[in-house]
Amino acid sequence: MGKVTEREQLIFDIASAEWELFQQVNNTGGRAFCQDDSDTFFKMRMSQWMVYSDEALKSYWEDLNEACLQGRNPIFEKYGYMMRTTYPEEYEAIKEHLPEPSAHKKEMIEKLVQIHLEWDRQALERYPNIRRNGRVLTTQEDSVYEGSSSESYLRGELMTYSEKTLSLILKQTQDAYEKGDNLLLQIVANETAFYGYGSLEEAEKAHAENGSKQ
Repeated sequence: MGKVTEREQLIFDIASAEWELFQQVNNTGGRAFCQDDSDTFFKMRMSQWMVYSDEALKSYWEDLNEACLQGRNPIFEKYGYMMRTTYPEEYEAIKEHLPEPSAHKKEMIEKLVQIHLEWDRQALERYPNIRRNGRVLTTQEDSVYEGSSSESYLRGELMTYSEKTLSLILKQTQDAYEKGDNLLLQIVANETAFYGYGSLEEAEKAHAENGSKQ
C-alpha cells in the first residue's frame, strides 16, 4: 500500500469532520438510518472532495474549523436550508439559527447551481440507470414523499461554505464547464470506483441489469 499523500489525508480529515458533525444532527423523525452508515457516507463525501483543488479543500477545512469555533454545525445548517421546500413549517421554527447569506454569496451559489443542473441533466441522459438511484432533479420536485432534490441539496450545502471557498469552487466549476468537462460525472465516477467498478459504463451496465431483474 502506498503512502497516504497530504491531499488524501486532508480529504479523509474533511469527511471525518463532516461525519462527526452529522452525528450531532437531530432529525425530527428520529435518528436517520444514514447516520449509522459511515461506509456510504465516507464514499460519497470523499468522492465529492476528490474533484476539487488543494486550495479549495484547504479553504473548506478552514470553514469547518471556524464553524466549530463559533459553535455552529454546518451539516445541521445544510439540512435546515433544505427543509424550506420539504418541511416549511419546521423550517420556520429553525430559520433563525441559519446564517443569512450575503447577496454576493447568493449570486455565486446560483451560478454554481445552474451549471450543476445542466451537468445533472447530462448525467441523466448518458447514464440513466445510475442516475435513477439518486435524488429527484429540481427544487420544484421537492416534497415530503420525494425528499429534497439534487438542486435543493446542493444549494443547501453551498450556503454553508464561506465566500472564499465558494469563489474557489465557482472558478474551478466555470473553467471545467467552459472546457466541456463535467465535474459531477467525475464525482459519480469516483463513487462507482469506490464500489469496484472500472468505469461509468461498467457501472451503468450493472445498474441496468439489476433494474431489469426487479
